[in-house]
Amino acid sequence: MPRKANGRVENGVPVTGMTGAPGAGTAMSGGGSPAAGMSGGGQPAGDGMTGPGQPHGDGMNGGGQPRGAGMSGGGTAGGAGMSGAAGDGRTEYPTRRQCGVMEVHRRLLSTSPEYAAARSALETATLDYIAGEQRFAGIARIPCVVHVVWNTNAQNISQAQIDSQIDVLNRDYRATNPDTSIVPPVFSGLIADARIEFFLATEDPNGNPHSGVTRTQTSTASFGTDDKVKSTATGGIDPWDTSRYLNIWVCQLGGGLLGYAQFPGGPANTDGVVILHSGFGTNGTAAAPFNLGRTTTHEVGHYLNLFHIWGDDGSGCSGTDECADTPNAAGPNFGVPTFPHVTCSNGPNGDLFYDYMDYTDDRGMVMFTTDQVARMQAALDTVRTNLPVPVPVGVPTPAGSVVSWGANRLDAFVLGTDLALYHKWWNGSWGPSVGGYEYMGGICMSAPEVASWGPDRLDAFVLGTDHALYHKWWNGSAWGPSAVDYEYLGGVCMSPPRVATWGPDRLDAFVLGTDRALYHKWWDGSSWNGYEYLGGICMSPPEVVAWGPDRLDVFVLGTDNAVYHKWWDGSSWSGYEYLGGVCASPPRVVAWGENRLDMFVIGTDSALYHKWWDGSSWSGWEYMGGVCTTAPTVVSWGSDRLDVFLLGTDSALYHKWWDGSAWGPSVTGYEYMGGICTDEPRVVSWDTNRLDVFVTGTDKQLYHKWWDGAAWGPSVTGYEALGGVISDFKLTIPETLPPTLPQEVAN
Repeated sequence: MPRKANGRVENGVPVTGMTGAPGAGTAMSGGGSPAAGMSGGGQPAGDGMTGPGQPHGDGMNGGGQPRGAGMSGGGTAGGAGMSGAAGDGRTEYPTRRQCGVMEVHRRLLSTSPEYAAARSALETATLDYIAGEQRFAGIARIPCVVHVVWNTNAQNISQAQIDSQIDVLNRDYRATNPDTSIVPPVFSGLIADARIEFFLATEDPNGNPHSGVTRTQTSTASFGTDDKVKSTATGGIDPWDTSRYLNIWVCQLGGGLLGYAQFPGGPANTDGVVILHSGFGTNGTAAAPFNLGRTTTHEVGHYLNLFHIWGDDGSGCSGTDECADTPNAAGPNFGVPTFPHVTCSNGPNGDLFYDYMDYTDDRGMVMFTTDQVARMQAALDTVRTNLPVPVPVGVPTPAGSVVSWGANRLDAFVLGTDLALYHKWWNGSWGPSVGGYEYMGGICMSAPEVASWGPDRLDAFVLGTDHALYHKWWNGSAWGPSAVDYEYLGGVCMSPPRVATWGPDRLDAFVLGTDRALYHKWWDGSSWNGYEYLGGICMSPPEVVAWGPDRLDVFVLGTDNAVYHKWWDGSSWSGYEYLGGVCASPPRVVAWGENRLDMFVIGTDSALYHKWWDGSSWSGWEYMGGVCTTAPTVVSWGSDRLDVFLLGTDSALYHKWWDGSAWGPSVTGYEYMGGICTDEPRVVSWDTNRLDVFVTGTDKQLYHKWWDGAAWGPSVTGYEALGGVISDFKLTIPETLPPTLPQEVAN
């Protein structure tokens, strides 16, 4: 069915927009205003939300055990940091950027009429896409496979080096990299969030669980732009299905070459990017001045149909990169020029040498522009339409939490651009200030999951750089083990943690292991147990609900994307119960009373679906309409009450509710609540008929709106700005609230 935005559909693609740039400065410096970051747009025509279809499916099994170690803090509240010593064995250390994409492009143009025709057709489709002001909905998440092809031990780069590169890609393509602060004001308004994210694949082309990394020893001392590294027959390794994975080969390149890519439209068996190992990631063998991961950012830009900003015409000032907002330049810039650098009569501001598609050193390239983002989105909605996936497995979900442990009390947790944890709170006024945050250290690789099992008690859980689980807590007077330290809880986790609490001083944590089975550990009031193996091959992080003492209900997606359920009844675990569906989002579950569960998912038609347990049996799937671009967030502030929030194709917030007798505004209708939101909404309730909603805006600030029982504040479509430059945001509602508050779950 067509996707809608602002009430309009053009050529089957939603017409919508995205504006705003991250603020400059420290990891959590505030920036922008509600008007800049959360200006809403449009009204949903015909709900902006419709779609048919029913789910179905089958499948679940598993095995294996977890292991691991290591978590480090670092930096200060204003800092960011990830570093590592270079390894031995490198045969080249380029000092001047050299990209081989045009050599590959010209070779294919001269030898392949099919390539020339495909490139021409893609440029026509791109121009049509941009002229129609089209935009793909939501966030494109791209599975990657990294092929490490090594001749010496040093070239067999570490997993940590690979992980650091994926982290760089995610910051750069979401414009959350803190070094955008070097961009002068005359260009800062061009900085754009591509809304593209990357993750290491968790299964191979045959559907088998996989780490997303292959390692191949070769007798070839170095490779060039002839694509030999992309074939097992010529000393490299064959690609995985290039229509479904971004293939990244990491190897020794010769002749001073840092990397090269193949533009869209080329042969499938050579599609992808190739990167010199010493220009890949931010640690291990990565060597200055190409040790910040920007070579891969640059080459993936080519892979998504971006040209060099000078148009590759030598120094003639007659070329074009097909982006009107990048000033024409006479040629590549090297090193880090001084602003302004005027060429091609482009004064007074000169070349946009801060752009990723120039040739500057890594520390000098920090941004994509709005027009470049449009070209990349056009590639993903045309020639690379099969590449993005709706639900990444084993990838950290957006990070942050808000919990309430008492009336008129909120505690919000987010990750800054340095991946440290930050905290702010509401106790009648915002602390440490409206736009300020408390620095809590760490280098966090997952959502901070936060639970509260009693008044003035908080327990926060994150994954470290080693994918182990880490924990810190507030006991009412101080943070333990300290304000910036964490307790190591072990494991090698392939999902963010999910935590439930069903009584005072009780915590139950669930993660997926490297075998994608479910694992469980718990705090019984005196000690932590080890990891309990609960089986399964899970395609989503677990969703956990506790509706009574010593009761746990866990929900996951299976390999068929159906929902599966298992439960602890106080004495033993059940097996996995099949609940059906073909789901495009993880399940979200809430309990508003004893032995009552309400589950919501997004279907393959992007509509919302609902099923419930009434204490004796499960219902079928109730169709609730919509074209939804995020998983739903669900809360309950009282018996037989549900409030559901999600984003539409225009990135605005939408709301529907169950009042005990009927859905409002209707079964398939939604209340429009404005905003241009860059992550799924999260909601908490600290009293009857009270809701607090948190989202992030296009300027990376945290924004807030609330329902006081009579009206939305500051208005139905307005938002309160809470500052920060947030790398990611997620909210978690405690699974069991204090006795005076309603029970609710919405991870």
